[in-house]
Amino acid sequence: MQRILFFVLLISVLCTAVVQANEQVPITVDADGFVMLDEESQMIQAEDNVVIQMGEDYIKADEVQVNLITKTIKASGNILLVQEGREVSGDALEYDYINEEGKFYNALSEEEGIKFKGKVLNIVKDEMVMEETELIACNHEDPHYKLTAESINIYPDGKVVAKGVYLWIKDKKILPLPTFTTTLSSDPTEQKKYAIPEPKLGYNRDNGAYLEVNYDHYVDETLEGFLHFKATTKKGNQLDLDYNYSPNENFQFKPNLSYDQGIGLDGSVSLLNKIGSINSNISYNAYIEDDEDDPDYKDKEWLARWDLTTDIFGVKSGLHFKRDEDDPEIGKEITFDKKWSDYYWQLRAGADNEYDYKPQFSLGVRDKDLGNGTLFSTDLRIADIYERDTDIETSRRGVDLRLRDSQVKISDSTNLYWDSGLSISKYGTGDDFQTYDFNVGIDQKIAFLDFNLDYQYYDELGQTPFEFDLLTDEDEKIGKRNYITASIGSDLTLSENLDLQWNALARNSTYENKDDYNYYQFNTKTSYQINEFNSIGLGYNYVGTVGETPIEDEEVERDDLYNEVTLSYNFQTNQLDFPYWDVEIETGYDFIDDELSTLKYSVMREFDCFNTGIEYDQLEKDIRFNLELKF
Repeated sequence: MQRILFFVLLISVLCTAVVQANEQVPITVDADGFVMLDEESQMIQAEDNVVIQMGEDYIKADEVQVNLITKTIKASGNILLVQEGREVSGDALEYDYINEEGKFYNALSEEEGIKFKGKVLNIVKDEMVMEETELIACNHEDPHYKLTAESINIYPDGKVVAKGVYLWIKDKKILPLPTFTTTLSSDPTEQKKYAIPEPKLGYNRDNGAYLEVNYDHYVDETLEGFLHFKATTKKGNQLDLDYNYSPNENFQFKPNLSYDQGIGLDGSVSLLNKIGSINSNISYNAYIEDDEDDPDYKDKEWLARWDLTTDIFGVKSGLHFKRDEDDPEIGKEITFDKKWSDYYWQLRAGADNEYDYKPQFSLGVRDKDLGNGTLFSTDLRIADIYERDTDIETSRRGVDLRLRDSQVKISDSTNLYWDSGLSISKYGTGDDFQTYDFNVGIDQKIAFLDFNLDYQYYDELGQTPFEFDLLTDEDEKIGKRNYITASIGSDLTLSENLDLQWNALARNSTYENKDDYNYYQFNTKTSYQINEFNSIGLGYNYVGTVGETPIEDEEVERDDLYNEVTLSYNFQTNQLDFPYWDVEIETGYDFIDDELSTLKYSVMREFDCFNTGIEYDQLEKDIRFNLELKF
């Protein structure tokens, strides 16, 4: 075995040209066979397990030729190129190592479970463009399905865009797709779940038979969106469109449309544009509500806004307009904002709005760290305010103060938090109004238990001519309120086959009007693995209340009360051996209504590249057939 020279000579020959065209990168050529340098032709030849190292990137091949004049590499036989952590193999390679550009022939790459096969792979820096390509998610020589494309672009951020796409099932060409897009990122929020339209078939008593399709529609880098369509035999059809057109960083157009044949039409349009230093945002929302039982009924609502913002000598300045269906006047407001460090000031004035400031000046501090995690905020306000509905116009002088600390570490197992606020307002009508709020709580880990105790206090004193000063959405002040909440729970592994989760919570609410309202919640779930394939689960969920509350938003609705026990059974074969079965039965009993609340069955067949199955809800008379591709 002959070991190549570590090419000090080669580096010295390359350095001058490399520095001119790129950053200097040390290049070494190594081989198990031989490496030869022909000084006259400025060619390097190497054979037998050749490795060319270029910084963190490298090329492996059976045979390699390096042309020091043209700065190119030609490789053949068992080629592997590793560039920016991405691996590509193939039969032949032509590569410009200065410009990091080249061509790979009969190339193969695999990332995040997707195989890319292309007759020609064009490499441009850290972007790859494949010609006459196949995308395969299966691990079989004869895949269940695949995509063929005229070209595929793989971008540095992992985004994959294929054009001229066809979906194949076995050897049958099934469906043309204008484009296909996905991502090689493992982050599920960045992945396109419906890059291939996936039909869902089913039947239930509300819709009858139905067909539902979701599709992530990618047109090009400037236009993409989401489409949802549902056709039913009983209830009517549905269509949802949500698109984004952004040809450059200064222009964005976002239309959204939602149509339900039984309910009506809802849509919005947003146009964001930047002209010089001025940002413009025009938005329009509208809906038309129908009643399937009354063909003559129609309710229309719309709201339009136009916001113009710019920066004038470091001050954020804005001009805002809005108008809706019920208001004959166009609401207008002008704002000026300045922020520096933890400090800010704001000046705003408006006309023809629900509340108009004529004007209002604010000066304050937001979340200034006083040390040891304690944050301080304050806001001083001076304003003349006009309320159109009541025709009240008066002055208001106010100050808000707030101190908080979300993490006071008492010990490794104990954490304390607290928050307190005070607001004082005086009005030209002679009214005074104050609000107070205080919150303190402790999180405690006691052995295997997670414990929390929390106390909240609110109070309103005096009178205000404006409802927006109140602490709740009620039409009148509620006054003093106290809330005490305690919760305890744990997540336990009792044995190798037995897990237990449980949590209990109780809250007592008392009010100035002597109302008393108690809320209780308890839920538990245990799962037991009977053997390799079979497992069962038992759960219980309780939500209950006692007493009355004067605040509508705090009252628990009848449909949100629970006293229910659930039981489930799961049969699943080895998940590492595709294909495998996943069968589940779930039932539940509601003690409030004294009836079965759940009775569902599902049978799924999981393949390495797709899954298919059937779900049946016996109580809702809902049956659904699923097919999910794993691209």
